[in-house]
Amino acid sequence: MPDIQENVSLAYHTVFKIGGPARYFCEIASADELAEAILWAKKNGSPFFILGAGSNVLVADGGYGGLVIKNRADKIELLGGSTAKRRSNRLKADAGSSMAKVVAESVKAGLSGFEWAIGIPGTIGGSVRGNAGCFGSEIKDVVESVEAFDSEKTINYKLPTINCNFSYRHSLFKENSNLIILSATLKLKSGNPTESQKLISEYAKKRVSSQDIGAKCAGCIFKNVEWSRKDLSKTEFLTRFPELKQFSNQKSIPAGFLIDRLGLKGHKIGGAQISLKHANYFINTGNASAEDVLTLIAVAKEKTQNHYGIYLEKEIQLLV
Repeated sequence: MPDIQENVSLAYHTVFKIGGPARYFCEIASADELAEAILWAKKNGSPFFILGAGSNVLVADGGYGGLVIKNRADKIELLGGSTAKRRSNRLKADAGSSMAKVVAESVKAGLSGFEWAIGIPGTIGGSVRGNAGCFGSEIKDVVESVEAFDSEKTINYKLPTINCNFSYRHSLFKENSNLIILSATLKLKSGNPTESQKLISEYAKKRVSSQDIGAKCAGCIFKNVEWSRKDLSKTEFLTRFPELKQFSNQKSIPAGFLIDRLGLKGHKIGGAQISLKHANYFINTGNASAEDVLTLIAVAKEKTQNHYGIYLEKEIQLLV
């Protein structure tokens, strides 16, 4: 049984370094320990939250009144053959595995197709849940199946990708909070480690030039605005805002572009600031509160709504 602690500060467990304490807190290193922690929460009538790397989470200043389970299960294994003649192209990673570690292991195994994920600061579990992506790729493109624990029925499921309801920054696991991701099996391609390392370097350079790498930042605050949204008439919209024609052949309008056009880069409330590099990144400059960030989010949403008539949807997850 995992060690259940009380009143543990969550600021230390998130990239934002913001937030109050968890009423209960534990760390787990296996699927069995995860199930035990969840059953403890249910037995004690406590809500629970699974925390990975804490890279896409904003914790309320008042903290969380339930059990926070920090997933440290990070086993990664190559499935099938490992010889030169029978090399497998499938990799299984526990939900607590960092994206960077999975990328490194895939390259080490001579596999390609996952290099783009090197800059995503989260875990496989969080990335699958939110269908994370960048540089034109998404996690759904490489996931073959997901193993999940049903906290209501206390049984495990193995779900093929087609049953995971993946869409832009969305999945079945967001729809059904009872399904807890245990691991994901990725199907990649045979590759050349040298070429993969070159790709990784290129992606890393792009991120460094456009994002605040290393800052106290939770990643993108808002989802990009998809042209397929029902509240958006593409033809009418491009007529009213010709500056957006550059995105007419893309799937979406970058939320950061809209915020930038409104002159909000560098805008600051308390200790929270909209990045000068990437307007969809909000930075904790040192002493930001969750309230500072939420107020800044409200300002960006209101100004975007007033000018463009677009409602920005949050990508970041709030833990209250």
